[in-house]
Amino acid sequence: MQIIIYFVYGEKCAHFFLILFFILLTACGQIDIPKDVSAISASLPKEIDYNLHFKKILSDKCFACHGPDMKKQKADLRLDIASFAYNKKTESGLKAIQPKSIAKSELVHRILSNDPEYKMPSASSHLELTAYEKAVLIKWIEQGAVYKEHWAFVPPVKSDPPIVKNSEWAKNDIDLFILNSIEKEGLAPAKKAEKEKLIRRLSFEIRGFAPPWMGSSWGVGIRYEEGNKTN
Repeated sequence: MQIIIYFVYGEKCAHFFLILFFILLTACGQIDIPKDVSAISASLPKEIDYNLHFKKILSDKCFACHGPDMKKQKADLRLDIASFAYNKKTESGLKAIQPKSIAKSELVHRILSNDPEYKMPSASSHLELTAYEKAVLIKWIEQGAVYKEHWAFVPPVKSDPPIVKNSEWAKNDIDLFILNSIEKEGLAPAKKAEKEKLIRRLSFEIRGFAPPWMGSSWGVGIRYEEGNKTN
């Protein structure tokens, strides 16, 4: 459709009709989510947390043009502050972010667009959102687009240990959280190292070189020799 409009009416009119198309689509309460984004959505965490999942994407891909730096800010839009994102009206008439409505959020239309003049991040930024990042942004808005303070100012909340497949491997609750992350990546924990290897690692951490009684077969180290002991 975009190609036909461009051919018949020219670039400016094509951009106008594209915005009009999104307005009509919004009125119907629908938005077309690409298949790769929809497929990833099913594997996302049940709850998208602003600090844990969302803010990193904003910082890496959006703050260059819509962050706290006023000199680099474009379209008079800040996405790091909730009041700006919720209340800023765009040229399409939509709010930049409309909590719980992806169809009424300009941000969603922009990140899913294939039009280089409309798509965000812009081509000039040389940044690109992955399907995973798009899925996170969309789900966060669907869930209410809740902004949070910097994690350092948020009181810690006790979480129940996750359910894992290889529960026998874990020795405590911290192990369960670590193992849960490992299993999500389709990996398994490495076998427990031998005592000698553990001592060698500890020695490198504390002293910067291997224990003196370990020979060259263990890598860089100092051979232990009678009469030349090191404390």
